[in-house]
Amino acid sequence: MRILHTGDWHLGRIFYARHLTNDQAYVLEHQFFKLLKDEKIDAVVIAGDVFDRAVPPVEAVELWDMVITKLALDYKIPTLVIGGNHDSAERLDMGRDLYSKSHVHVWGRMDRSLEPLYLEDGHGEIAFCPMPFTEPRTVLTNLLETVPAVHRLDEWQNLAVAYGETYAAWADYLRSLVPEGMRTVGMAHTMVAGSITSESERPLVIGGTANVGVDVFAPFNYTALGHIHRPQRMGADNIRYSGSLLKYSFDEANHNKSFTIVDMDAKGDCQIEQVGIEALHDVAIVKGNFNDILQDTALHETYKDTYLQVELADTEPVIDGMARLRDVFPYAMSLELTGRMQAELTADNRVNYKELSERELFENFALAVRNEPLSDEEKEFMNSLWERLIKED
Repeated sequence: MRILHTGDWHLGRIFYARHLTNDQAYVLEHQFFKLLKDEKIDAVVIAGDVFDRAVPPVEAVELWDMVITKLALDYKIPTLVIGGNHDSAERLDMGRDLYSKSHVHVWGRMDRSLEPLYLEDGHGEIAFCPMPFTEPRTVLTNLLETVPAVHRLDEWQNLAVAYGETYAAWADYLRSLVPEGMRTVGMAHTMVAGSITSESERPLVIGGTANVGVDVFAPFNYTALGHIHRPQRMGADNIRYSGSLLKYSFDEANHNKSFTIVDMDAKGDCQIEQVGIEALHDVAIVKGNFNDILQDTALHETYKDTYLQVELADTEPVIDGMARLRDVFPYAMSLELTGRMQAELTADNRVNYKELSERELFENFALAVRNEPLSDEEKEFMNSLWERLIKED
């Protein structure tokens, strides 16, 4: 079976106040669908974060509607979609029973993700095991409501309420339903321990750990992962993040975004191919002095269609910098004054504010605001005020 693995589309994403729906539509219309036909894809796996937020804009919903309609009616390719942490599970699930009749299978909620889906190729059936993003407590609650819970009560009720333990139990349960010897594909939206992250990813938890061990997915013949935006293998070629559809932060400027094509043979062994994504606008960082950048016509031509962050080495103020940059770089998005910031940090006369008392902090504040220190009379007044405040406290 020839599987196309993708994910983290984040339809409706806003990048520095610019809506990226047209950029996303460009990749999907001009490359994704062409790839399905040219590469003779048998099944598509979308590993979560279809949308960028739980209530996506109308344009994003319309784009998603176009994609699944084409997949179902024009291409007739089985498509398997799991929800991510950015998606609303209930909204993503809307119409799922109707979609499934057209071979578009969607799993947003965990309670509907407790059995594999079977697709057949020339070598027999393959079991696809869906694990959409779900909080650990919800995973555990739903496992305890299954029929096998009676026999696995001691094991499951003592699980730590954490992503690693609950996802391991979930994956093990799904595999237990698959006939022995059948090939399996895991589909999970989660953070696998050791993955290389990016700024554009939303943390799954605040404090604690959201990591799931890579060993959880080792028994699958292939695991299609979602959540991490950099394409990468996790311990083995058959456990992979496909990465995001586009570059969604400037720290992703050096990423090579791609679609992942998986060829699975009769034994379940997989050959992996990555097809680079050709974006409408690339994302890049340019560094240098302001005047040098403004005068470099070759640079202007190179980055004329690029979403750009400019990092200035200048230590002096730059007047109306962004407007002047956009005269030569129409898609300049961000201006960072790295030179000035570094100069301030390394200045010999810098003040360590953490070591100052409240009175000293106020005197420094007054000096910064008025450009002159407090007079002796003002200091005497402030000292009396501090003494009174301390006594009242």
